[in-house]
Amino acid sequence: MSELLRHLLSIIGRRAFLTFATVTFLVGALLAAVNITSRYAIKRYVDDQLGRIAWDVAVYQTEGYDADLDLPKRLAATEGVSRVEGLAFLRANPPFGQMGFEIDGQSASTPWISVLAATTPSLLPPDVQSALGGRSDAVALALVGPEGAMGKAFLAMQGAREVRLGVNLGTPGGAPATPNGGHMVTAFTRPITRVVRIERDELNRWLMDQVGSISFVPHIGVTLLTAYDDEVLRKFEDLATGSLTEEVAGEHAFMGHQLLAGEYMPEVIHVVRIDREGLVSGWDIARSRRNVAAAVARITSATELTSVKASVDSVTLVLLDRMAAVSRLIGVVSVLIALPLLWMAWALCGHLSALLMLNERRTLGLMRLRGVPAQQIGRALLVAIAGGGLVGGTLGVVIGGIGSLLIYGRGNLPPGVLLNPPQLLLFGAYIVIGLVLALVMSRRLVKQAMSLSPLEASGRVATSEALWASVRFGMPQMAGFVLGLLTLYMWITGDRPSTHVPLAIVRLAERGLNFVGLPLFIYGAASLLASRRAVIRALLAPIIRPVAGRLGPLALRQLELKPHRALSFLLIVGLMASLTLYPQVTNTSFSDRAWRGAHVQSGADLQILFNAPELATAESLKGPLSEQVQALRPKLDAIVKALRALPGVEDATWMLEGALPSLYLPGHGLKSVPVYLLDDVDAYLRVAYSEPSLGIEAPYSDLVGALKAGSVAVSPGVAEFWRITPGTKVDLGIDADRRLLGAEASGTLAFVSGMPPQSITDRASYVQSRIDYLNHLFAQNAYTVIQADNPKFSTLKLLVPRGVVMVRSAPGVPSAQLEKAVRAAGALPHRPLEVNTLDREYEKVSADMFIALALQNMRIFLVGGLLLAIVAIVAVALANYVEDRRTIALLRVRGASRQLVSRFMMAGLLSPALLGLALGVVVALVGGFALASQVWRLRELQTVVHLLPTRLVVSGWTVTQGFFLLALVVGIAWLLGAWVFRKTAREGIQEA
Repeated sequence: MSELLRHLLSIIGRRAFLTFATVTFLVGALLAAVNITSRYAIKRYVDDQLGRIAWDVAVYQTEGYDADLDLPKRLAATEGVSRVEGLAFLRANPPFGQMGFEIDGQSASTPWISVLAATTPSLLPPDVQSALGGRSDAVALALVGPEGAMGKAFLAMQGAREVRLGVNLGTPGGAPATPNGGHMVTAFTRPITRVVRIERDELNRWLMDQVGSISFVPHIGVTLLTAYDDEVLRKFEDLATGSLTEEVAGEHAFMGHQLLAGEYMPEVIHVVRIDREGLVSGWDIARSRRNVAAAVARITSATELTSVKASVDSVTLVLLDRMAAVSRLIGVVSVLIALPLLWMAWALCGHLSALLMLNERRTLGLMRLRGVPAQQIGRALLVAIAGGGLVGGTLGVVIGGIGSLLIYGRGNLPPGVLLNPPQLLLFGAYIVIGLVLALVMSRRLVKQAMSLSPLEASGRVATSEALWASVRFGMPQMAGFVLGLLTLYMWITGDRPSTHVPLAIVRLAERGLNFVGLPLFIYGAASLLASRRAVIRALLAPIIRPVAGRLGPLALRQLELKPHRALSFLLIVGLMASLTLYPQVTNTSFSDRAWRGAHVQSGADLQILFNAPELATAESLKGPLSEQVQALRPKLDAIVKALRALPGVEDATWMLEGALPSLYLPGHGLKSVPVYLLDDVDAYLRVAYSEPSLGIEAPYSDLVGALKAGSVAVSPGVAEFWRITPGTKVDLGIDADRRLLGAEASGTLAFVSGMPPQSITDRASYVQSRIDYLNHLFAQNAYTVIQADNPKFSTLKLLVPRGVVMVRSAPGVPSAQLEKAVRAAGALPHRPLEVNTLDREYEKVSADMFIALALQNMRIFLVGGLLLAIVAIVAVALANYVEDRRTIALLRVRGASRQLVSRFMMAGLLSPALLGLALGVVVALVGGFALASQVWRLRELQTVVHLLPTRLVVSGWTVTQGFFLLALVVGIAWLLGAWVFRKTAREGIQEA
């Protein structure tokens, strides 16, 4: 380094070094913090998803229950496995008359008989767990099939005490069993605790939720539900495969009796929980994926060492595969998320360059006057700027990375998070980004410094004023405005250019706009406003005149002549407001929709299901609808009365779930179409949460309210097939004399609030085929709704298997507290099948990775955006003061009071800043609402939430943030107004 360069650095390099070191420090710290925050958001999301996954690995054994009884032990002994449980689903369609279940000595004639057993109750549906009553030796019976096939059997079996598996040995000498001949023996006998009905779709939903896959559930059959009972499973399988053992038949096994092998479909699922604490860390998804993949490989090897044929599936590995793809892009995602902050840093850098030029122009002019070459001045500035950028960027990355990690790690620095090679490369890239930003934005400064003449340096108006004074709305500004509008349009309507132009580059551009669309809109809108003097005057005059007082016209004239000032404040404050507010608006609007969807699903704060045959005698439930309602009403009314007496309960009501045997619908031939019978329509509308959009032709409350007049409401599937419109007659079924019973339709309901749960835990571990299956179930959901006391249907034949009670809590009472009170001994006169809470339903649908990223990065936007905005506002204000200090000094000399001059300075900053704040708030509200709608459209798993519209929700915290931003802008303006009096008017004129 030459002596002249070293000397120039000591004179003009110090401020340049500190200025650009400050900018790159902020850029590096923000990028590092956003990166660590994004990683933390993914960690939180992965932890949340893992919390929804009951079992990490499922081993599907299809060769039978006793193919290899040592397999569970081998799996439990595998490295990395912490727990192994089993679920056995053995299904048999035996030869007619050979074997079957007998209930209290009466044969249960059904094509399929099954055994569903689990080593832990958590693998069984909640109503089945309740049916078993906690007894390890007891069993429950589940009937699957339409009302026409299983309705009478379901009622006849209520109160049954014992089930036995009987087998017809046939005759000695090899003759097979026949229904009317042969020797009958009992394979096993078990006490019955409850007889329930199970919809095959609901069982598959539960299996999907627990093990990640569905199973074959017979359309018509009787299933024995039990804890893992080796005797039951072994004997059932032996007989289903035609094997007659001494254990079952005793000495008859050696007397030539013969069994025929029927259709047998065994499925044994060994579910495995791995050591998540040791193998999975949300901080390092790639390493976690390798660990889980290795654990799955070891489990596969252990399975292959046995003689059984089995397949291995891991929902946890599917989740980590998806998250690994995201984590590999987290560096790019962090930059995209931080683009608005980088834009603010860009603006800050430009204004700091202008301020630096204003403060150094006399020094630079004197150097040129003394003969210092322009190239040397430019070189000195570049060296100072590059050095400051490198030092500031490095310090920013180190402090931002370590600081944010210490915050998220609760003071404990997780090892390896910052020091792995990919992370170090990202940090190096962030330093380069800050350095490039500083060098690019310093080009104008260096060019001005090299071209500045001594005469210009001694002038009152700097060249920078001429460069910044003109603001125009050209093609770049128009492009930003149009692209921003396009982004908002896509978010709000869901219409995307890629649907019309299916090109990869169009899809890539759409994804990019998701990150930069709002800043582009603010930039375009601010440029449009600042480029129109008449618009600036019309918008700023109502603010400037009250603030500046008698100097208002002068302040307004200053901004008209120098529109770059208005643009600067508009852009900076608008970006600050939108960045700090729109993630919060997005989150509250997203959560509001999720909460409303969960509320519709559960109906109220608490939903309690009861087994109808336990509330009334089986005989009373065999008659027509009016007799069944009459039998069930006293019990349900007693339950509602008991609930209303509990502390924290505001109101309650009930409805019945029935099954229509005669209403035909494609796809429902082997299952009955449900009908929901409301007790009191007014009470239902008062207790059950609903929204107008749930009604297709009219608001939901109007369609349901019309049920009091004897009409029928139907689902979209029923309406589409039977071409039902309001006023069309709907035939629901027949009476005992086989006469059709029907009524006019009130309309179509997209969903019935309070229907028994049909949703599952929403998580990111399902492969696409399973998502498609669940969406199919949701789309094919069929039902009808009538009032229970409708005289038009009093003689209707149907089956009522369940009662549904909905409970609305008093304000401020959590649903968990209500659930605890309901489950307390003696709280209700009858034991419920299942209790569902609003909180649990909300948890099923509320998690989203994009929202998780937005929530975590909102803190960076709030802190980093405010910090950048404060520095940028101060830099612009100081640059404006340096340019106007002669005017301010002359005003003071001419006798303007301290208060008036202070108001003049405040008006020049406050008026465009308030306009920018208003612009940012509007963009934040529109953008937050639009983005919440867009996030719901991205959800692959369809739920009731998708039937509801997104609402703009502004929380109290969002309003508080808005007032804080307003106070911040006003405070900075006030401080600037007071700061100009630190020197006398004479000193101000001399400086100018």
